[in-house]
Amino acid sequence: MKRFFFSVILVFVFSSIAEAIEVGGHLTENTTWSPAENPYLVTETLYVDSGVTLTILQGTEIKVSGASLSNSYEYTQNFWLDNTGWSLAKYIRVDGRIIAEGTQQDSIIFTRMQDDMNFNWGSICITINAELCVFKYCVFEHMGNTGLAISNISEGLDFFNGRGRVQNCKFLNCTIGINSDSYEKELEIINNDFIINDNVNPYLPNFNPGRNHIQSFLIGSNYTSDVLICNNFFEGYDSYYGVGANHLSFAYNTISNCISSGANGYFFKNAFTNCYKAIGGGDSLYIKKNHFIGADVDLDYAYVEISDNYFDDCELNTNLNCYGNVSNNLLQNSSLQTASYLEVCNNIIFNGIHGIAVTYRNVMNSNNLVYNNHYAIGGYFNDYYNNCIILSNTELSQYGVSGNPIFRNCIIDFPLDPPLIDGGGNIIVDSLQAQSIFEDIQNGDFHLIEGSLAIEAGFDTLGYYYPFDMDYNHRVWDGDNNGSAIIDIGHYEYGSPVFGGIEGVTYDPSTGDPVDYVLLKINNEPGEFTFSDSLGNFEYKLPAGIYNVYAERVFYEDVIEYQIEVIDGEFTQIAIPMLEIVDIEEQTIPNPSSQISNLMNYPNPFNPSTIIEFSIQNNINVELSIFNIKGQKVKTLINEQIQKGKHNVIWAGLDSNNKPVSSGIYLYKIKAGNQESVRRMLLLK
Repeated sequence: MKRFFFSVILVFVFSSIAEAIEVGGHLTENTTWSPAENPYLVTETLYVDSGVTLTILQGTEIKVSGASLSNSYEYTQNFWLDNTGWSLAKYIRVDGRIIAEGTQQDSIIFTRMQDDMNFNWGSICITINAELCVFKYCVFEHMGNTGLAISNISEGLDFFNGRGRVQNCKFLNCTIGINSDSYEKELEIINNDFIINDNVNPYLPNFNPGRNHIQSFLIGSNYTSDVLICNNFFEGYDSYYGVGANHLSFAYNTISNCISSGANGYFFKNAFTNCYKAIGGGDSLYIKKNHFIGADVDLDYAYVEISDNYFDDCELNTNLNCYGNVSNNLLQNSSLQTASYLEVCNNIIFNGIHGIAVTYRNVMNSNNLVYNNHYAIGGYFNDYYNNCIILSNTELSQYGVSGNPIFRNCIIDFPLDPPLIDGGGNIIVDSLQAQSIFEDIQNGDFHLIEGSLAIEAGFDTLGYYYPFDMDYNHRVWDGDNNGSAIIDIGHYEYGSPVFGGIEGVTYDPSTGDPVDYVLLKINNEPGEFTFSDSLGNFEYKLPAGIYNVYAERVFYEDVIEYQIEVIDGEFTQIAIPMLEIVDIEEQTIPNPSSQISNLMNYPNPFNPSTIIEFSIQNNINVELSIFNIKGQKVKTLINEQIQKGKHNVIWAGLDSNNKPVSSGIYLYKIKAGNQESVRRMLLLK
């Protein structure tokens, strides 16, 4: 029989196997909760004392006593703690640490004790003095939040210490999924779901009306130093997802039907759908390769770099005193409006209400396409339109032209009558000529066609413009082969060659496993960035040259890869080792049925050969093969019945024809029975 040690308040029942275990009070010694036939019942607030670890094993269910939450009076009476630490809705307070690691098949469940839609339980409050807590494959349901009358507000899974790992969890119908309010340390939130569905407490939409939102999925304090939020799913009608951090990495997330807040940091490859505001606020924002569908971006008083994004049925607004650049974005049925000190280049804005509206504050407005919008331009103050294509818009400006906009080397279909200023080099076309500029204008292919009027019709400003077009091909090229390279009008450069770049993997050198969601910056420039994906893979296009690559991620040491050479038209492969620095021994539940263990290779990187080592638990058929980074098999090293125990095999860097392979990243995959394991290695010659 397991023993649980508590003080002050202790309730436990072991009457029979059919009865649940009731817990509460102070946990004073390290304790493990394991699955039982019936759940653990937290009938009194549970305190995990300082220096104590509560380990919760996969498949465990915890039910916390809740309270009625159907009006503001009940919230004040039932969910706020007095100075004795008492509230009707119970909660879990952690001054030590919790390690709760479920599995995909056997989650750990935290839910309310009462099966009543009007009831919610409090929260899990991880205090400022707590150690690093870990939650993996957990389900959190019906948290109503518990306020602390003598301290901060504890909401949902709350990291007051600013440190924690939350992976592969589900937050269902919680007032606030995760909250962090700290001045230091790191927080990792990856692969989680934050969902509101029809079973939510009907009072929650009006809960805490001072925030003017229906539901909070995630709030990170502006004081939190490093927050990694990747590959999460946020969904709830007119709900609020809020992120704030001094250094935020927000990548590969899916957000729908939400309202946002702002933060300082990186937004990369997120999908925003039907959001009242997708991104707003912050002092320094780097927004790249996101999809915004019915989700506006509204920024003010910030440094911004907004590039390579797709907008559909949206507004991209940068208001007073923003500065930075907006480049290589595609806006369909959308508007680009800026009253800021911005460089606006290489954008396509088509089939919307407003095309591109810029003011005198803009540093540069060049090489943009404004096509088939109701209003073409803003028409305010002395705007500059350089090397732009402005065609087939219904009206020039919604409110008329104020000031004297200057057009230089543009292709347009309207006369440059006063107050418009002809800066020279402009080409005025009719509707028939407009059709012959692009590959397929009707279906949105705006690449230049051979013989297009736009080819080499711009004014040569190579040292001033970005060195790339919208495809990241060279910006100035001799497209008509007349021996003179002049910039093309518009967003694409006809016939120009592609850049090269870097590609590779971020990995743990001690195991060979990929390290996901690493932020990579070229020459440590914040705007020149990408993230590795869930498998550690990354790619970035660059002009030919020598670069340093900076890699960083919460809970890992920063890495710099120096002097990486990039050649036009080629991708240089690099493998970036990331060393974990977590000061906690993460507890995992071993799988006794696993056939494969201790898989590794050394040295890594290697030249010309490496030793692949592994252990097998039983006599079984084993296949060990080498693959290239594209997944193509290079060579099979073993495919036979072998004895249980430890084995090692040498790969000499040869393919199936015994020819040396080139430098690069390779994978070795071992299959034993129905189990497989894969690792990466790097051959450097």
